[in-house]
Amino acid sequence: MKSLARWAMSRRLYAFIAVAGTLMVPLLFWIGGALSALIIMRQGVKDGGRVVLWASLPAIAWSAIGDSTALITVIGASLIAVVLRNYQRLDWALLLATGLGVMLFALLPLLYGDVLTAVISEIEGQIMTALTEQPDMAATVQPMVAPVVSGGLAALHVIICILCLFLGRYWQSELYNPKGFGREFNQLRLPLAYSLPATGLVVFAGALQPSMVGVSVVATVPLFFAGLAVFHGVVSKTRTSSNWLAVLYVAVLVFEPYMYTLLIFVALLDSLTDIRARLKDTAEDE
Repeated sequence: MKSLARWAMSRRLYAFIAVAGTLMVPLLFWIGGALSALIIMRQGVKDGGRVVLWASLPAIAWSAIGDSTALITVIGASLIAVVLRNYQRLDWALLLATGLGVMLFALLPLLYGDVLTAVISEIEGQIMTALTEQPDMAATVQPMVAPVVSGGLAALHVIICILCLFLGRYWQSELYNPKGFGREFNQLRLPLAYSLPATGLVVFAGALQPSMVGVSVVATVPLFFAGLAVFHGVVSKTRTSSNWLAVLYVAVLVFEPYMYTLLIFVALLDSLTDIRARLKDTAEDE
């Protein structure tokens, strides 16, 4: 795919063809999102934005017939790419993605309408059936089903947008700044002003309004990536075998809820103490 990125960046027409072509195919929309982020980061909003705008016509067409995933991905990846280009702050890009995710959480009923309602009804029916003998638990859980489903869907879109940004940044690094993205991701650290309230929201969401449960799901996304970045940074600083990262990702896939929670609290701890900086200080002391 790096060859595709190189070809797309060689001429503006090729960039248009690459983005539009991948957005025409439903399963390739993420490549279009990553290319859009790359174009914005390399060419800027004025020049790159024009290419992305016109190349997004297939995504707009898909949205018109009921599937907004490609359009949401292109818009989201492009907007957070603008932040990364202008400020060179990966943490700010992730925070903007979260803000977009909260907006999407509110707009999902308009974008997906009957499909979302049907999915929520199906999941709610299965949960209520499973809790038939526990009416008190059912009464507590039922109001949270719709916000959790909507929040999960919004969080999934945010994750896709961020991964598209990462892929576009990786391509940019490989083409113009070798290993630059690796160094950038290894240093990713969220400000405490976000990590602490977001973690508190996750912990106490159940005691708040049901809609806040959905918002809390979206708020965990940057914490998840920041937690991964801590492990990447630790492996890089300590020169530990990268096989440990493979173990980490296998654990995330196999023990997803537990590892997701662990990474959230690792990100909070890093915001409080800056784990990677302490590792560096320890090495210097030795």
